[in-house]
Amino acid sequence: MSEMQAAAALARLLGDAIRLRLLQALIRSESTVSELLAATDASQSNLSNHLRLLREDGLITGERRGRQIVYRIATPAIAELVDALFMAVGNEQSGPPPTGPLAIARTCYDHLAGRFGVALLESLAATRAIGLPGDSWTELGLGPEAGKIFGGLGIDLDTAVRDGTRRRFAYACPDWSEQGHFHVGGLVGAALCDRCLKAGWVERDHSTRAVNLTESGKQSLKWLIGDSF
Repeated sequence: MSEMQAAAALARLLGDAIRLRLLQALIRSESTVSELLAATDASQSNLSNHLRLLREDGLITGERRGRQIVYRIATPAIAELVDALFMAVGNEQSGPPPTGPLAIARTCYDHLAGRFGVALLESLAATRAIGLPGDSWTELGLGPEAGKIFGGLGIDLDTAVRDGTRRRFAYACPDWSEQGHFHVGGLVGAALCDRCLKAGWVERDHSTRAVNLTESGKQSLKWLIGDSF
């Protein structure tokens, strides 16, 4: 199958409201069948058919945990594509913005979001590590202090570039809870999230997409984002 044919097949697969709703729900959080039923209002047989199609075409994956299968988006590129579709029609979210821990810090697929993610982007822009974001989904270029700032965080940007995927390097991802603000998406956003997790600066809440900033993280990142967390 040619690249054009593959793109056309993907477009046809996404041309269904229930499948798009499923994918949008899975971007926000990995989910079981019962959770996806509640998110889509589809019948169980209909939902099962849509999940089968999405798995066969590699858009989602499923992992058995006990008696249940937990589904998640297969790749960051799929998450970004679905988000871009909703942005194109002027709908950045479904339902009310999150509150509590999810609003403070969470993952947006594989990058950091919420008030913490927004603060990171704004601080990186203020220190001239990256350029100021323009509008949603616009590219974020590296600034003159990129090497110094990202080096101080322990992030090798050359390694991020050699990721091996076709993902965008860095872009302004619209933040679901911090309306009108952005966090860092793309390879740079993923590298930031990965570094924060591996350094123990944030810890996952495994029942949701929330992450908690640790005391070590507060101290280690104080030079960049201050003491507002």
